[in-house]
Amino acid sequence: MSYREFPRMMIIRGLLQVIIIYILCKHGDMYGYQLKRKVDELHRRNVPQGLIYTTLKRMVKNGLLNSYLREGRTYYTPTDGGRQFLRNHLNVLSNVLAIIHEILDYCERTSLS
Repeated sequence: MSYREFPRMMIIRGLLQVIIIYILCKHGDMYGYQLKRKVDELHRRNVPQGLIYTTLKRMVKNGLLNSYLREGRTYYTPTDGGRQFLRNHLNVLSNVLAIIHEILDYCERTSLS
């Protein structure tokens, strides 16, 4: 991974659980590869498949998702705890968005963009 890709991956790793629950709440139950494609669309980059599956397993273990088998695939669905996890992160996301806007405004004003 190049030094330019590292910050992107750090950001996506920090948000991945929130993104996965959001996608499942919005689009319904999905299997791992479907989720990966949706994450890639949102991130506009290819997120490593291993990162997605490791995160999904951890989320099931932590009670944020349930999984079930259908037609040979493992599907994921958010639990009540997962939906609460998403609600709990709304303030954090709002604060991060405000910080990002402040940084972008500064960079535009000082020609750092």
